[in-house]
Amino acid sequence: MSIVLILLRLIHIVAGAFWVGAGVAYFLYFEPSAKGLGPARSKFMQELIGKYRYPIFMNISSLLTILAGLGLYWFSSGGLSAAWLTSGPGLGFTLGALAGLIAFGIGFIGIRPRAQRMGALGAAIAAAGAPPTAEQGAELGRLDAEIHAFERWDVLLLVISLALMAVSRYLTF
Repeated sequence: MSIVLILLRLIHIVAGAFWVGAGVAYFLYFEPSAKGLGPARSKFMQELIGKYRYPIFMNISSLLTILAGLGLYWFSSGGLSAAWLTSGPGLGFTLGALAGLIAFGIGFIGIRPRAQRMGALGAAIAAAGAPPTAEQGAELGRLDAEIHAFERWDVLLLVISLALMAVSRYLTF
């Protein structure tokens, strides 16, 4: 059993570090840098998404984190023991897990479809070989603003989840 727990913990921590790190790096560095590139922004984003498969990386790291975390949660809680769930560590890990799951939901339901729409619109504009129409420009601006609002919550929840996961085993109340 201990080898299973070691593997689950290793997968959970490494994949979680990739997920949170990539989310924070994107929000604080990649996105602002891309916005500063002006017209070259679309080329940068195409590279990040198409060539380097950033969305696939985020999906895999987040799913591995969640799946390994569910296994760890089950084992740590003794099969969802009420005594553990109401302990300091139980509450900390539960709140951390909820923050991570909500962040995943925001990424999957809030960010992903808007990013896909933005990519399709960018491809249509590029195929037309002309600057975006007023309607296309307005939709790009709206999608960008919505994505940024979702990203703000996503990153905040990921950092909260990470912090709670890091300290939960030491909560003694």
